[in-house]
Amino acid sequence: MKYLDHQPFLRLSIALLIWINACFYAYGQQNTAWDDTRQKDWPAEALPVEIVSSADGKIQKGYFYRAPGDQPRPLIVSLHTWSGDYRQKDTLIHFCLERGYHYIHPDFRGPNHTREAMGSELVISDIDDAIAYSLKNANVDLENIHVHGVSGGGHATVLAYMKSRHPIRTFTAYVGIYNLVDWYYESLGRAQKYAGDIAASTTGDRNRIDLEEARRRSPMFMEVPPQRSRSKLFLYCGVHDGYIGSVPVTQTLHLYNKVVRHFDPRAIGALIPGEVMEHLLRERSLPGFPDQGTYLGRKIIYRNQYRDLVSVTVFEGGHEMPQGDVLAHVPARRILAIGDSNGAMAEGWVDQLQKLRPSDQIVNTCISGNTIGFDNNGQARLNTLKNLDRYLEQAQGRIDAVIILLGTNDAKAEFDSRLAEVPANLEKLIGRIKQAGISERQILVASPPPYGRDEQLLPKYHGAARRVKALREKFAVVARNQGVHFIDLQRPLDAVFPYLSHDGVHLTREGQVIVARVLSEALDKTSPSKMQD
Repeated sequence: MKYLDHQPFLRLSIALLIWINACFYAYGQQNTAWDDTRQKDWPAEALPVEIVSSADGKIQKGYFYRAPGDQPRPLIVSLHTWSGDYRQKDTLIHFCLERGYHYIHPDFRGPNHTREAMGSELVISDIDDAIAYSLKNANVDLENIHVHGVSGGGHATVLAYMKSRHPIRTFTAYVGIYNLVDWYYESLGRAQKYAGDIAASTTGDRNRIDLEEARRRSPMFMEVPPQRSRSKLFLYCGVHDGYIGSVPVTQTLHLYNKVVRHFDPRAIGALIPGEVMEHLLRERSLPGFPDQGTYLGRKIIYRNQYRDLVSVTVFEGGHEMPQGDVLAHVPARRILAIGDSNGAMAEGWVDQLQKLRPSDQIVNTCISGNTIGFDNNGQARLNTLKNLDRYLEQAQGRIDAVIILLGTNDAKAEFDSRLAEVPANLEKLIGRIKQAGISERQILVASPPPYGRDEQLLPKYHGAARRVKALREKFAVVARNQGVHFIDLQRPLDAVFPYLSHDGVHLTREGQVIVARVLSEALDKTSPSKMQD
């Protein structure tokens, strides 16, 4: 093992820097409710529990809240900070009480200054045991388990990302520590207690560190497991952290790049460039960078994302989790939209559905002219059966729901003699989607909207009003036989359709809003929790 002794002269050589950082640090740590280890008052609904460690049989305590009702609910796993334990005040419990989410705030060997704590194998086991306890004692929506942590809790969150055996949906880490070796030297240079904590956790001696053990406990040096292709990692840091705070932003930025490289070593464009990191560290700003809006009321200095797998947000702030709805992404769903021009157009039903469901992610594969199974205008790219694999690949991973809103172009005059093929093509399409691992309860089939009168339509659409009415009945039968959900869009649109379409084919914005509302209600009824009410 490689050990190093502290070198006291380092502290003297940077005494002025220490003083400045100490002043900033004291200022930056005020009023951080999430990091107040003295506040231990818990709401009566959060019950103290004892969990027997599966690793060594020791009792690990925690606070647990079981949401009322019998239906499955999301589970929030909130992890305490570096110097805290399970009794530490945690603002997330109040969100869970308000929204009916299950919640657990476990101890995992307490503050990070012992051999058993700070990312040890026991810590990983304790976090998994806490999740297992929640699954046993509450009706958890297994598709909505979310791990959340700040600072030392961010370190533990990413440890769980690397090591947990559970199917966790999202991991959210604020201002975390991911490279303990780097942070040891950074803390040593600032004369902060964390250097001694790291040393004690690796050797039992605050004045002697085992660097190899520190590496073993650092997420930066761990392998991302295969199951994380079905999870998302959210990384947040305040741009002034390291100045008015204890953890330089580079801890977060380097981890983001590591995760991106794991999923695709060639994704150079998704990486944070070295010059951006240097500028953020030195200047704490990015002049000329495009406006990224705000996050929880804080200006976003920098944001990047790789697919729906990992994202990083650098906000105006220090070593903190901003106040606000930090659980807005729960319970988010990823929805694949397959449709034609009514979904592809700006302000179409997909755009309107996204406005109604801001926490959901909708992958829009709608194409103007698209059909279920015909080469419209002789173009194979307008045949969904021929392009389904590409649509599924475009969704890039987990899919919670698929909306199929097609049939308008299958009802064109040129396909009149082939109308009987359309329901059969729909049946094939649903079968292919099921083969991709998407269950029938996740598939929603909508009837095509009405058409206008022939005198209003171009000749290529003549007779389409009659044909889509016939397709509505056929689609309902196919959906019932396949065990998927059917949504009749013609019924709410029929009477008012003349006022909702200028050309008898495409819906106005008002019509698109109606479609989106009907689809959103159907999605609510088919959520995992509603399905088991």
